[in-house]
Amino acid sequence: MRGQGYGQRLLALAEEEARKRGAEYAYLDTLSFQAPEFYKKQGYEIFGTLEDFPKGHQRYFMTKAL
Repeated sequence: MRGQGYGQRLLALAEEEARKRGAEYAYLDTLSFQAPEFYKKQGYEIFGTLEDFPKGHQRYFMTKAL
């Protein structure tokens, strides 16, 4: 399913619903071997990192103003 726009559309729908409910920011966490570049393309920024979590990888905490 990668590369077909499903993730981008699903994330946009979730952000739209969050705005309707009064949210001003979104935040999430992802692992270095998952999707940090995908989220960066959607406007998310890293605000924290755990090194070696799990060992050899990083856990990123990301946020975006809605």
